[in-house]
Amino acid sequence: MASGKFTYLSYRRHRICNPLSFELLERVLNYADLRTGDTAFDLGCGNAVIATWLAERLGLNVKAVERFESVAELARATADASEGPGAIEVVVDAAAPFLERAGACRLLLAIGTVNLFPDAREPLEAFARLKRSIEPGGYLLWGDPFWRRPPSDRLRAVFANERYQTHAGYVAAGEAAGLTPVYAGVSTEADWDDYSWRMNASVEDWITENPADPEAGAFQAQIAMMRALYLEEVRQGMGFGLYLFRVPANRAG
Repeated sequence: MASGKFTYLSYRRHRICNPLSFELLERVLNYADLRTGDTAFDLGCGNAVIATWLAERLGLNVKAVERFESVAELARATADASEGPGAIEVVVDAAAPFLERAGACRLLLAIGTVNLFPDAREPLEAFARLKRSIEPGGYLLWGDPFWRRPPSDRLRAVFANERYQTHAGYVAAGEAAGLTPVYAGVSTEADWDDYSWRMNASVEDWITENPADPEAGAFQAQIAMMRALYLEEVRQGMGFGLYLFRVPANRAG
C-alpha cells in the first residue's frame, strides 16, 4: 500500500478527507486573523477540498502538499475547478523536505497527517518543528483523532505508530511548544459516520468492480478490519479535534 492506492480509493468519495465538517472548519478559522493574499501550507492535503475552500472563501494562496501522486491527481482536479480569488498549487512531496525549502507561511494546516516527521512523532515535537515554518503572529491549524477514554490494547496495537493525545493533551502540547491556544473544536458523531462509511463504500465498490486485481484480497481484509474497528471501538472511544494555535508575534528564532 506504499503506492497510495488504498489511500486513493479511500478518499475518492470524500468531501473532506477527515471526519470533520466545513461548519467546524469555518468556526475555528473565524478566530484567525487572515487576509486575502496570505500564504497557507496544507500538509497532507488529500483531495485538496480544504485547500480550495481556503482559496475561495478566504482568498488565501495555498500550497497543497501531498506525498502520493495518485492522491495528488485528485487534488489537481479539485484545484483546477477552483474559481479563486486565491490560488492553489499542488506539490507532490513529503512534509519535511517541503518545509525545508518553502519558507514561512501565515497559516499552516496539518489535519490528519500521517508520518509527518518520522523523527518527531510526539505532538510536542511536531508542533515545535511546524512552528519554525510559520510567520510571527501566524497560525497552526492541527487536526487529529483524540482519546475520549483510555484506549484498549486493540486500539493501542492498531495505532502503535501514532501518538494521539486526549483533547486537553493536544492543547497542552501546543502550549509546551510555545504556541498560544486560540480555539479547539470537536467533530460530531455524524461527521465520523460519514467519513467512515464513505471510505467503506468506495473501497467495497472498487473490490466488486475489480475482483481479479492482485490487491483486491488485501484491500478487502483491510477495509473489513477498519469497519469492525470503527463500529466496535473507534466510534465510542475516539473523537476528532481541530486545534488553532497562534505563534507569538515577538517570538525569537
